[in-house]
Amino acid sequence: MSDVVISRNSDLKRLQDEGYELEVREGCAIVYHVPYLDSTCTVQYGTLVAKLNMSGTTVRAPHDHIMYMQGNVPYHKIGVRMDAVYHSQINNKYAGIPVNMMLSNKPKDGYKDNYQKFTSYIRILSAEAQAVDPTATATTFKRIVSSDDSVLCYADTNSSRGAIMDATDRFKGLRIGIIGLGGTGSYLLDQVAKTPVEEIHLFDGDVFCQHNAFRAPGAPCIDVFEKQPFKTDYFQGIYSNMHRCIHSHPYHLDEHNVCELDGLDFVFLAMDSGVCKKVIVNHLLSRNITFIDTGISINRAEASLIGMARSTVSHSGNRQAVDAHISFDEVEQDLYQTNIQTADLNAFCALNAIMQWKKSLGFYRDDVRASNCVYTTNDGEFNYAHEDL
Repeated sequence: MSDVVISRNSDLKRLQDEGYELEVREGCAIVYHVPYLDSTCTVQYGTLVAKLNMSGTTVRAPHDHIMYMQGNVPYHKIGVRMDAVYHSQINNKYAGIPVNMMLSNKPKDGYKDNYQKFTSYIRILSAEAQAVDPTATATTFKRIVSSDDSVLCYADTNSSRGAIMDATDRFKGLRIGIIGLGGTGSYLLDQVAKTPVEEIHLFDGDVFCQHNAFRAPGAPCIDVFEKQPFKTDYFQGIYSNMHRCIHSHPYHLDEHNVCELDGLDFVFLAMDSGVCKKVIVNHLLSRNITFIDTGISINRAEASLIGMARSTVSHSGNRQAVDAHISFDEVEQDLYQTNIQTADLNAFCALNAIMQWKKSLGFYRDDVRASNCVYTTNDGEFNYAHEDL
């Protein structure tokens, strides 16, 4: 991806052609080996990182003048800090690069492209270093072999722009399972596919029918219903536009194939209660695999509906929340089981489970640390339990 983006954008290509150690990764441009002076007027070499304003593989004019740096605070040759460019100390990570300071040098009309932005900062920093050592240079002509092997099909510029890449890194390397691709399960996939988890495995043996379209994300073409694809195949096809490693398993899990969950780091359950669910949960518990079970119910109250959404998390084989909150009884044919669902309650249930998952990873701070969360529509209240602590 790095070489593709560089080759398709003349400003980045010019930086590389002129010998700068350039890499493009995770929505950022990185230039290594930039000379500057530290507080002792000793030549050091730092790394500059800038967020890119991207549309696919096209890089547009920078949306700000800020530059991030890994290194020491830069100084002039006379031993005075470079306050005209140094802004503040920070502690963050961009594209895997720990940066510890923010630089700010804003020209009157802004920067027209990334070549101008990087070379301006490099010129300011290296001029002081070259006053001490004339051979100090950022143009080494060393070609950087990119380490960008992202599972995402295009750069997550949302995380880079919001400066939350260090938090987003928590998802990397995880292998996630989603069991059930109905209303709740499809919204779970919609959220998980937007993270850089290593793999996403989808399990469901049902086909995608017309009624499913009214409780799932997106707007399917009417031709889809004639083809009746498996749900896992249908959603894999859509979300593979964003995430490279989504695997379709178009069948239900039972005692004969539940071992396919072995090796997963986290599993979401969005399936009906019953014997198969008990087999799956017991297997996850025996393998110490953390999982979240979701459930909704809808009942009629005269001309209105009362809905309930539940999400229950079991950490690494802990049965307490399972025994307290998850039922394995065969579900009666109520409104939910006749497929009269509401997309909003499905989405709400999925989002609540996603929030619990992200809290468990430390992406969100969690001061409640509940193992079970139930929301009811009629009173608008959240009820929490903490058996799994």
